[in-house]
Amino acid sequence: MRSEDEARPREPVRASFVAAYTLAQIGAFVSFQPLIQVLLPLKAEAIDPVGKALVLSQVAFFGAVVASIANLLAGAISDRTTSRFGRRRPWMVVGALGAALAYLAIMQARTPLALIGGMILFQLTFNLCFSALVAVMPDRVPDTQKGMVAAFLSLGNPIGTAVGAIMVGGLLVSEGHRYAAISVALLLGLAPFVLSLKDPPLPKAEVPPFKLGEFLAGLWVSPRKHPDFALAWMGRFLVLIALSLIQCYMFYFLKDVMDYASLFPGHRAEEGLAILTAVSTVASIPFAMLGGLLSDRLRRRKLFALGAALTLAIAMLVFSMSPTWPVLVAAYVVFGCGMGCFCAVDMALVAQVLPSQRTAGKDLGVINLANTLPQALAPVLAVWSLGPTHENFGAFFLMAAGLALTGGLVILPIRGVR
Repeated sequence: MRSEDEARPREPVRASFVAAYTLAQIGAFVSFQPLIQVLLPLKAEAIDPVGKALVLSQVAFFGAVVASIANLLAGAISDRTTSRFGRRRPWMVVGALGAALAYLAIMQARTPLALIGGMILFQLTFNLCFSALVAVMPDRVPDTQKGMVAAFLSLGNPIGTAVGAIMVGGLLVSEGHRYAAISVALLLGLAPFVLSLKDPPLPKAEVPPFKLGEFLAGLWVSPRKHPDFALAWMGRFLVLIALSLIQCYMFYFLKDVMDYASLFPGHRAEEGLAILTAVSTVASIPFAMLGGLLSDRLRRRKLFALGAALTLAIAMLVFSMSPTWPVLVAAYVVFGCGMGCFCAVDMALVAQVLPSQRTAGKDLGVINLANTLPQALAPVLAVWSLGPTHENFGAFFLMAAGLALTGGLVILPIRGVR
């Protein structure tokens, strides 16, 4: 078995690799974010107009629990895959095809239970694909390029979210067309990367015999032995709870509190969300690139991550004041700046504190719990903070701001990365 040092990638990646990888990320987020931000809230409202917030919370909670388990297991399984097609590629293909089928199940749901079932299927398959996609970063990208590559990959979230919101919130009205569009986006976005990826088969001699007890024990990463990893996990976890709250419930804020349809007669709240998403995307792209590239050049990640988390908290404080529409748009620009920088720098930081290069898929699965568990916790916090009327968005946004700021501060004690 190769030593840890030998397993670490050293060959620089080319522009074609970065371009295909970025397109794959964008395709994944085009398929995922509109589902969370628009399609699920609309489906929950169609199923139960009065209890829509509770239905959405239940769907998000169970889906996130399944996503957490699926991503963790999928990463560990891909680490051990000895297929002649590679370790990561087979799971990207199987997961993407399964996710496309899950969209059909969600679209056909007519009861809360059916919607939960469709979301569980989606989270199982999508995370099977996404865990393998993310694991390519430590597989192929050397430390000297991690910030640059992470900057490009971080564009997947804002660009994917914006494109998805514009398609789902503005261009496409038919439910069938909306679900078909995000399915096609996922499959077409992944195709060039899957076909061009250098994913050599893992020699069977490098895979120890499978023992269930050892496999399950290996899913645990000790915070005592790997404190930097634990701090990076907690920092991401707290910031992403805040982001999950905003992304899942901003639609209801626009619809029920700001009464977007009355502010702009003839227009729907989906269109307002598309506008906010678009302006945050425009702001996030340069700050993602700037944060990633400067953190490479200066060899400092923590300062940029903290500044980004503080920027997010400031934007959320403005949200809590129930601002006018122009002020909300301006605050969303600030929000986009913070989100872009944090996503880029944090991705590079995490890739540098993984406990083992050989088990990168499993370790990234553990890290990804900081992505998926917030989706389970956010609905619980939302129901609590919004109060009995489900309209106390002032407290809701203040809580999100506190979580974002705390997440940035948690990163500071990390020692292995400046």
